[in-house]
Amino acid sequence: AKWSMLLRPPPLKSLIPLLSGGAAMLLRQLALNIGFLVATRRATVLDASGVSGAAYGITMQIYSIGIITLVGMQNAAAALVPSFRGAKAVDDPDERDPNARDAADRLLGWSTLVGLGLGVGQLALLPVLVPLFSTLPEVQEAVKMPSLIAALIHIVNGPVLAGEGIMMGVGAYKELAIVTTGYIATMIGCLSFTPLGQRLDGIMWSILLSSVVQQIGVVGHYLKVGPLAIKKIKKRFGRNKNDDD
Repeated sequence: AKWSMLLRPPPLKSLIPLLSGGAAMLLRQLALNIGFLVATRRATVLDASGVSGAAYGITMQIYSIGIITLVGMQNAAAALVPSFRGAKAVDDPDERDPNARDAADRLLGWSTLVGLGLGVGQLALLPVLVPLFSTLPEVQEAVKMPSLIAALIHIVNGPVLAGEGIMMGVGAYKELAIVTTGYIATMIGCLSFTPLGQRLDGIMWSILLSSVVQQIGVVGHYLKVGPLAIKKIKKRFGRNKNDDD
């Protein structure tokens, strides 16, 4: 290494993929922050006593314990899928995408099972978890229904988080930002233009409904649109086979 190499700026051509992907992920994170800020504000202004705000905060704290596990599945997918797609040890390049597809299928399956386990586990542990956060009976009562809905969100989020990781792994950052923006737009729409925004359980129902929209977008991209869609893999394999012939 030379000082001239260290001080030389990288060529713009090599920066463009990084900048475009980074901008898309920044937009995605901005949308997530705005959406959950709107949900938090809606919960805190529901009543002057502060019970709804406290219950929402406890619900999201319990929910975040589980979501960390699913984010781990997301990170695993983001790392494993591109490693299979770029595996140099595979003699036939046409086998790399099918191998990546197999890995992605397994990740989706495991993440779905993890989400189901988290949802059932949260339901079972609520009588133990809620008193750890508040001793006030009115707050404990207010937490019950939102926490039940949060458990359902875990079940929906199982394939969502793995699907997001797969999209990161194939470089579909722009599409992921679009799906996330639709997810947040659905949430804000439910909170702002429907009666759901007037109740604490309604806020959680809004998050659940928007999570279903997100699941449709993420899984739909994987199955139908993305580079690991079965039709696209078969099409590339058939084209390469014809070229070899």
